[in-house]
Amino acid sequence: MNVLDIAGLRLSVGDVPLLADVTVRVGRAETVGLVGESGSGKSLTSRAALGMFPRGARVTGHVTAAGVDVLAAGRGALRDLRRTRAAMVFQDPRASINPVRRVGDYLTEGLRASGVPAREAAARALDLLDQVGIRDPGRAVRRHPHEFSGGMLQRVVIAGALAAEPDLLLADEPTTALDVTTQAEVVALLKRLQRDRGTGMLFVTHDLDLAAAVCDRVYVMYAGRVVEEAPSAGLFRAPAHPYTRALLEASPSARGERAEIRAIRGRPRSLAEAPSGCSFRDRCPLADEACARKVPDIRPHGTSLVACLRPQEVAP
Repeated sequence: MNVLDIAGLRLSVGDVPLLADVTVRVGRAETVGLVGESGSGKSLTSRAALGMFPRGARVTGHVTAAGVDVLAAGRGALRDLRRTRAAMVFQDPRASINPVRRVGDYLTEGLRASGVPAREAAARALDLLDQVGIRDPGRAVRRHPHEFSGGMLQRVVIAGALAAEPDLLLADEPTTALDVTTQAEVVALLKRLQRDRGTGMLFVTHDLDLAAAVCDRVYVMYAGRVVEEAPSAGLFRAPAHPYTRALLEASPSARGERAEIRAIRGRPRSLAEAPSGCSFRDRCPLADEACARKVPDIRPHGTSLVACLRPQEVAP
């Protein structure tokens, strides 16, 4: 059973399309990556799982998160989903916590809203801080966010996200603002806690090496569409879409032989300004007239599902 099932998701604000036919699924205890350049629609897709749409958005398709039909749910049902069944860890921990409230208040307010007695909620907060590696939890709950480093505060945010033991965890670039050592610690923490609880996780990142190390499967997004889906090992060994290959060639890697880093020509496109047909064709070295006629359908190729007319020409 999937803890997240997004199918045929289309989203627009006014006359501006932002997402088109996005399909993403996450199984229980599975880690699924969502990668792509900035503006490709990764964060918008992850927030759709919680019904967090831009004001005035028109949304069609199917979104089910932790058994809740998100597009049909009312405010009460969405509030319950966000409080008890699904949680999100945002990129910037300092933007996620009220700076004038103590950490203990942040950790206990959701539990108290769910009917947990004050003493039990306080004990739960101490236990959560201990699980995420915060030293002296009894002192930490009395401190304010500005008294923590970025890495320690991200641990607090993770503790808050896991307070209700959610079925679905949405991690929206949770390590981007952290140094490399702290990144490794936070990722290891997320994976351990996920494994212990059997939580499904959607991991949004632009770091391809990180996605390869963390994820079971990976979706690649470009201009508001999913252009490739594959098991992580297959995706990084033999990409089937020219955009995936270009991302790999543009990213320095700590693994394998030393290789030249090649920038992707042109600039990223939004869905609204993408050319006709394949949205990547104006940046793709393999593009021809056929690529302009229609948006390529997703089809199997090797271990991938790919939206490309000639995936066999995308050499590893």
